[in-house]
Amino acid sequence: MKNLMAILLVVTVFTGLSMAQYKGYDDKGPSNYNTSGNLLLGFINPKNFTMNHSFNVSMVNTRSGSVSLTSYVNTMNYSFSKNLNVSADVKVQYSPYASSSLGAGYSSALQKNLSGVFLSRASVNYQISDNAFINFEYRRLDETDYYNNFWDPYNSNGYNGYSGFGLR
Repeated sequence: MKNLMAILLVVTVFTGLSMAQYKGYDDKGPSNYNTSGNLLLGFINPKNFTMNHSFNVSMVNTRSGSVSLTSYVNTMNYSFSKNLNVSADVKVQYSPYASSSLGAGYSSALQKNLSGVFLSRASVNYQISDNAFINFEYRRLDETDYYNNFWDPYNSNGYNGYSGFGLR
């Protein structure tokens, strides 16, 4: 106990006597290394570029198995003019867990198919007039987009020849 008190006393005394280094404020201002008028790559104006992010964690349990999924989506938009813009969604997705009644091989294949980096949407939009526009769009639909009641052979909402009233 005496040794601890002696060490504490020595540290306290020498801490008060020590001198700190002082470095003055040396602000030279922003550096102007971009000479192309604030354009990226010479032609992309950052003022017309927007980026949105989303993160999703989900878990699905069904009678035939369960899947957990995490995904990050980066939506990038660029307006070339008032009437013309492009947009793209880049998705980074990972499935940390998958189980299926069809076996371990199917579960690991599903887990592998759901994981990766994908271009999930890309579009070019052109507004011809106030009431007319043209939209060219690419969408990548994966297994997570297909699961709904219409693919279930035992559903009762009219698909596969069955209706909710027992009529064919």
